[in-house]
Amino acid sequence: MKKLGWLLAVGLAIAAVPGQLLAQATGAITGRVTDSQQQPIAGAQVIVVNGPSRTVTGQDGSYRIPGVRAGSVQVSATRIGYDTRVQAVTVAAGATATADFTLSSSALEIGGLVVTASGREQRQRELGNAIGTISTQDVEMASVPTTTNLLQGRSPGVSVSQYSGTAGAAQRIRIRGANSVSLSNEPLLVIDGVRATLTDGFTNIATWQSPSRLNDINPEDIENVEILKGPAAAALYGTAAANGVIQITTKRGRAGRPRWNLNVERSEIRDVTEYPASFSADRVAALSDQCRTFYVAEGLCTITGIKSFSPLEDPSTTVLRDGFRNQYGLSVSGGSESTTYYVAGEVQDEQGVIDLNTLDQAGFRANLTTRPTDKLNLSVKTGYVNTGMKFPDNDNSLNGFMLNGLLGSSDSTVNQGYYAVPPDEMMEFNYGQESNRVTGSVNADFRPLGWLSLVATGGLDQVNRHDYELVEPNRVFNSFSSNAPFGWRRSNRVQVSNFTGTVDGTATFPLMASLTSTTSVGTQYHRELYRDNRAYGVGLAPGTKSLQGTSRLFAVSENTTDNITLGAYVQQQFAWNDRLYLTAAVRGDENSAFGDETGFITYPSVSASWVVSEEPFFPQVDFLSNLRLRAAYGRSGLRPSFRDAITYFAPVSVRVGGSEIPAVALATGGTNSGGTGNATLRPEIASEIELGFESGFLEDRLGLELTYYNKTSKDALVRVPIPSSFGLTTNRFENIGEVRNSGLEASLNANVLDRPNFQWDLTLTGSTNKNELLTLGEGIDPIYVTGPGRTTQRHLPGYSLGGYWQRKVQYQDFSGDGLLQALACLDGVEYGQAGCEVMVGDSLEYIGTPLPTREASFTTNFTLFNLVKVSGLLDYKGGHKQLNFTRFDRCAWEALCESVFRPEAASLRDQAGFIAYNYLEPNVNTYVFHEDADFVKLRELSVSLMLPERFAQRFGGSGLRLTVSGRNLKTWTDYTGFDPELNGYGIFSGNGGFSNYEYYTQPPLRYYTARLDVNF
Repeated sequence: MKKLGWLLAVGLAIAAVPGQLLAQATGAITGRVTDSQQQPIAGAQVIVVNGPSRTVTGQDGSYRIPGVRAGSVQVSATRIGYDTRVQAVTVAAGATATADFTLSSSALEIGGLVVTASGREQRQRELGNAIGTISTQDVEMASVPTTTNLLQGRSPGVSVSQYSGTAGAAQRIRIRGANSVSLSNEPLLVIDGVRATLTDGFTNIATWQSPSRLNDINPEDIENVEILKGPAAAALYGTAAANGVIQITTKRGRAGRPRWNLNVERSEIRDVTEYPASFSADRVAALSDQCRTFYVAEGLCTITGIKSFSPLEDPSTTVLRDGFRNQYGLSVSGGSESTTYYVAGEVQDEQGVIDLNTLDQAGFRANLTTRPTDKLNLSVKTGYVNTGMKFPDNDNSLNGFMLNGLLGSSDSTVNQGYYAVPPDEMMEFNYGQESNRVTGSVNADFRPLGWLSLVATGGLDQVNRHDYELVEPNRVFNSFSSNAPFGWRRSNRVQVSNFTGTVDGTATFPLMASLTSTTSVGTQYHRELYRDNRAYGVGLAPGTKSLQGTSRLFAVSENTTDNITLGAYVQQQFAWNDRLYLTAAVRGDENSAFGDETGFITYPSVSASWVVSEEPFFPQVDFLSNLRLRAAYGRSGLRPSFRDAITYFAPVSVRVGGSEIPAVALATGGTNSGGTGNATLRPEIASEIELGFESGFLEDRLGLELTYYNKTSKDALVRVPIPSSFGLTTNRFENIGEVRNSGLEASLNANVLDRPNFQWDLTLTGSTNKNELLTLGEGIDPIYVTGPGRTTQRHLPGYSLGGYWQRKVQYQDFSGDGLLQALACLDGVEYGQAGCEVMVGDSLEYIGTPLPTREASFTTNFTLFNLVKVSGLLDYKGGHKQLNFTRFDRCAWEALCESVFRPEAASLRDQAGFIAYNYLEPNVNTYVFHEDADFVKLRELSVSLMLPERFAQRFGGSGLRLTVSGRNLKTWTDYTGFDPELNGYGIFSGNGGFSNYEYYTQPPLRYYTARLDVNF
C-alpha cells in the first residue's frame, strides 16, 4: 500500500504544478457539423485540441463547448465514417465563438475518440497502438441478433467461434491467440466503464453447454465497441487485461426533439444439416460380429444385405423442427442542450429446433446525461435484463438428442431408431437457467479549470442466476442414469458481482507554443464476488417438482470466491505540434490472489504516434493523402485463482473414543485439486511490442491499416508435482511457463463510390497468429488437456498450446481393390507387403493446432437512390485442425457409418481409422479423424428497402425500413463433420479453454429474418 500511495503522490505533484500557473478566464464555442450534402451529422465528436473540453453534436448537428480557456485554440470535429477537420478559433473571456464544420466520407479512422482505462476519452490519433472499433451505425442490425454476432469478422485479430447452434449458447472469443496454460483466455469485458462478467462458466448442471453473458447485452443499445487487443493497449487495466479488453459504450441521447424507434423482427430458424444414417449388415455365422468391409477385405465374409435408418432425418421420428425468433424493441432519445436521455426496452422469445431449447428475454435500459453547470457533466447509465433459457441434453451426454439419434439402430422398429433413450423420454430431461442482470454506472466529469479535468466512475454489474435440473419420477426408464426412474431435482443459486470505482485527474497545458503536456493520475478499485448454494436430491414424490419432494442422495454445498484489486497509475504525454505524441505510463496493482511474498506488481507502457502526413516536409501528392506511424510497448497481467496462493483445509470428521468429532485436514480436491498454496505466487505477465501504420489514399477514399505484434506471456501458472515425502497434496501451482503469440493484422477500407444516388463501400480484414509454448519448467511432463481420450491434446514446449498429438496412421491400398487389409500386420508382415496396408507409428506426433493461424473477412455495403441497401459478410478461418470425434465414434468405435458396411462407399481414411482403433492400437488412436478445419462462411446477407421520408411522413413517421436477411447461409469447407466450428466441450475454461472437438453438438443454425424499423 505504501508503494501505491507513493505512485499517486508523484502523479498528483506533477498534475498540481500547472494549477498555480495557468488559471485563466474561459469562454464557449458553438457551431454545427454537416456532411458534404449539408445534412446534419448527429453524434459527431467536437473537441478542443490539447485540452479536456469536448462534446457531441445533437440531432440537428449543432454543438456547444463551455469552459474553453481564453485565447487561440484548435478545434476538431470527426465522426466514424467521415474525415477529421480542424480549425483555429479565438475565444474571448466570457464570450462565445463560432466554428462550423463540413465533413466528407473517409475510409481512414484515426480521428475519433476512444475511451481509456481512466474513463476519459482520448483521440485515436494520439495512441501508439491499434484499437478495433465497431460502430452499430455501420451494421445491419437484422443480421446480428446477438452482441457476439456483432463481433464476428469485424476486427482483425479477434476470433469468435460459434461452437453450437443451441439457442442462448455462448461463443468462444480469443484476441491475438491464447496466452495462458491454466487460466481463462477470454478477454476482459467493460460496459460503460464498469468491469462486467463475460462468461461465468457452465450452468452447473449436467449439460456441456454454457449460456452467453455477453448476449445479455442488447446490440440495439450499443453505440460502439472498442477492442484493445493486447498489453500494449491495455496496460492501464493492469491485472486483468493480458487477453485484451472489449469496451462497450451504450447509446446516449442527442439534443433535439424526442425520436422514437420501433423495431419488430421475425426469424425462421432451420437446421439444414444432413444427418447420416446408422448402417448394419446381415450377421455371418462364422463371425461373432456383423460383416463389415474390413472382413470383406480379408475374405472372411460377403455382405448380402444392408439396412440403414436415420431417426433425425425421418419425419416420423425426428426431434428436429423449424424454430423461430420474435423480437420487439422500442426506444426514445432526445433532450435539451443541458440534458439528454436514451430509454429503450426489448423483449424476445426464441424457440430452437428442439422443443426443449428456448430463450426468453426482456431488457430495459435508461441512460441520462446532464450538465448542471458548464464545468460538470454527469451521466447515469443503467441496464436490466431478465433471461430464461432451457437447454436440450446434448454434446457429451448419453441421454442427448444428437448422440442417441446418430448412434441409433439401423432398424426403425427398435426404439424408433434411437440408441438407448427414446425421444419421448429425452423430452423429460429439463435443464435450464433463469437469470437477472443489472449493470449500472455513474460518471462525473468535472472541469474546474480550462486545463484540468477530473473524472470519477463507479458502478456495479451483478448477475443473479438459478440453474436447475428436473426429471420427474416414473417418466424415464431407458436412461443411462439409474436414478432417472425415481426422478431428481437440482437447484443451484449463483450470484456474480463486479464492483468498480475509478478516479482520474488530467491536466493539459502548453509548455511552449508547439509542445503540450498532458498528465493523468488515477486510482481504481475492483472487486469480483462469486457466491453459490447448490442442492440436489433424488427420489421425487409423484406430483412434486421441488427439492422438498426428494427423499435420498441429498447433496448440499456452498462456495464463495472474493477477489479484490487496488491499482494506481500515472500517465504522461507530450504532443509536438499536435502531430507527434509520446506517451509513458505505469500502473501498479495489489491483488488479494497474489502470494503474501509477492505484493506490488507494476505494469509499464510507452507509445509513440506520428501523423507524418501533416508535417511540412511531407510531399503533397494526390495518391497518398494521409500517413500515421505508431509503436507501442506494454505489460499487463492475469491474476491467479483466488486461493492458489494459500494453503487451505477442508472439514472432516474423525472417530475419537468411539464418537465422531469435527476436524480439518489439508484439502485434496475442489477447484484447485489440492490445498497446498504457494506464498510466492504472482500473476502471469504478458509483454507486447506493437508496430504499425495507417495510411489514406485518394483523398482518404481508401484506408489501409497494418499492425505487427509480438506478445510473450511469462510466469504462466503450471501445476507442479510435490514429493509425497512432504506429506502435502500431490501438486501446487508455480509461475514457470512462457508462451508467445506473434502475427500480423491488416485492414483495408474503401469508399468505392460516393455519389448522391449510389454509395458503395467495402472492408477487407486479415490476420495471422503463431502460438507457441516456449517453456514449461524443468522436469514437468506434458500437460494433457481435458477431452476425448485425454491424450489427444497437450501442452508441450516448442509447439502450439493445446496441440493435437497422436500416433501417425499410414495407409495405402496397395492391392488396388478399394479395401484395406491389416490382419497380416498382426502376424509380423511389414507395411506394404501382402495383407498389411495399415501401419501405426511407434510414437506420438504433432498433428496441428486447434487455434486458427489465419483469418480474414470481407464486408460490403452498397446503397441505391437511398431506397435499397445490400450488405454482406464473408468470414474465413484456417491453418488449424479439428478432431471429428463424432465421426470417430460412429465409424471406428461403434462402427455404424456407411463406409463400414458399403464397400463402394468405403473411404480409405474411415477404414484405416476403424482398423487402427480396433486392431492395431486398441482404444487409443484417433489420428485419421483429425481434419483440416479451414472454412469460408457467408455469415450475413441482407437487403433493405427504405421508404422516402416524404412518404413516411404521410403515416406520421420520419423513416420506414423493411429488411430481409439471412445468417449462416453457406459454408465452404473440406471438413467432413457437421461444422468446423463445433466444440463439444463448450467454452469450458479449465486448462485455459483449449478442449476442442466435435462431439454430438447441435450444429450452427440458419436464420432467415424479416425486420421492420419505424422512426417517428
